[in-house]
Amino acid sequence: MPPDAHGAPTENPRGRRQSGNLITVGVVWRRTDFRESSRVVSILTRDHGRVTGLAKGAHRPDSVFLGRLDFLNEVAATFSPDRGGLRLLTRVELRRERRALRHPARFVAASHLAQLCDFAMPEDRPDPAIYDLLVGGLNLIERCTSSAIPRIVLGLELRYLDHLGALPDLHHCAECGVDLHPGAFRSGDAPGLLCRRHADLPRHAIGTTSLQLLQRLHTTPGREWPDLVHDGDPRLAAVLPAIWLAAATEQRTRLRGLIFARATDGNAQGSH
Repeated sequence: MPPDAHGAPTENPRGRRQSGNLITVGVVWRRTDFRESSRVVSILTRDHGRVTGLAKGAHRPDSVFLGRLDFLNEVAATFSPDRGGLRLLTRVELRRERRALRHPARFVAASHLAQLCDFAMPEDRPDPAIYDLLVGGLNLIERCTSSAIPRIVLGLELRYLDHLGALPDLHHCAECGVDLHPGAFRSGDAPGLLCRRHADLPRHAIGTTSLQLLQRLHTTPGREWPDLVHDGDPRLAAVLPAIWLAAATEQRTRLRGLIFARATDGNAQGSH
């Protein structure tokens, strides 16, 4: 996926090694207290995946890390050489502090996105496309209007599923390839969308406006999502990606329920 498809910055410095140290740019993810004054910190990076290190003395009032290791800050970090144990986080330079994400709705949406990207970036296994999706998505969530947040998250989830190879064809029947207009269904546990002819009973009809919204988000550049005008309610359309995400990641997040609070199987689609 091209970086500008979801608002990612064009500058993306590559991680490098200097005297055995790992110097890289990334987004602060997990922070766990270690003993009284230190923290174990995980940073999501473009070139090294998730990198974890011990920030000694991070809780001290005079710490060099003070104010730099806040959640979702973009930083340039220096880690000690990998000798088979936990690296030391020796230096952090703050590149970007995302203050707008402290707003509750934006914070929940950003946390949900980071959780998805963390799943796709295990320790020391880079996935540049997922990192670009994370940074571009955070940019969109930070700048969009509050009302656009569910739509932005829905679009990001579709990009994420597409990258994992877990996004079904949104336009054609998975069985016969016929155009799904004017109606689509899902049947049982099958992930694909089906036409009426091939959807076994009991089948679940997909709301026309919900499907059209998913189709529009999938084909529209991410930078245009905040201004996308469509009749479909993203909270209703969110039911299908929820099913696909659960199948792809084998996990469900409570954060998603807060973003799409109004979406339920009962009002998003009916049984036929």
